[in-house]
Amino acid sequence: MAGSHRRERHDPASDLFDRWMSHRQEDAETRAAEPTEPAPEVPPRPVVAEAPAAPPAGVSTDVEFTPRTRARRVVGLVLLAAVCGLAMAAYIAYRDSNTLAIGMAAVLLVLVLALWAIRASSPVAHLAVRSGQLEVTQGGGRFVFDLSGGYTPIEVVGSPGDRDWRVLFLRRNMEPFEIDSSMVDPQEFMDVLRRYLPG
Repeated sequence: MAGSHRRERHDPASDLFDRWMSHRQEDAETRAAEPTEPAPEVPPRPVVAEAPAAPPAGVSTDVEFTPRTRARRVVGLVLLAAVCGLAMAAYIAYRDSNTLAIGMAAVLLVLVLALWAIRASSPVAHLAVRSGQLEVTQGGGRFVFDLSGGYTPIEVVGSPGDRDWRVLFLRRNMEPFEIDSSMVDPQEFMDVLRRYLPG
């Protein structure tokens, strides 16, 4: 009787452990039965355009454009040939003063004067950007336009490579100052202009 009473007696620590284990198993089953929610999507980070890197210290941002002298050289060569022809025609007219020789000398004289006027009216332009200012020297005149401050209204007509490409610097109470492909390489000039005026 006493032995059976000892077998029926329960250990409190064992009961507590059994209850804790069953409770853990119920929690695990409840969690398994619950629908899992998908992890919230992380929105992609916006891409921010990097600002152009500043030039290294000591590196100058000044630009001096190569003058365009091809047209002036061509006119100069034609003028030289016309002067030689005029000299020969004048000599022939002096030796044999007939109407044909005098007429040829007169035509060549008019051609020489026209070519001289064209060459004189199209001096070579020298363009440079120094400290954010565009300097244009042409025919003894010097023009300065601010690029860094945005105070000078600028109008671009056409694209580099177009025959009618030009850049107009608008001036108050004055005609716009025009830069075209006869003065500077269009692509090189536009690259420098965009550096100061990205828009």
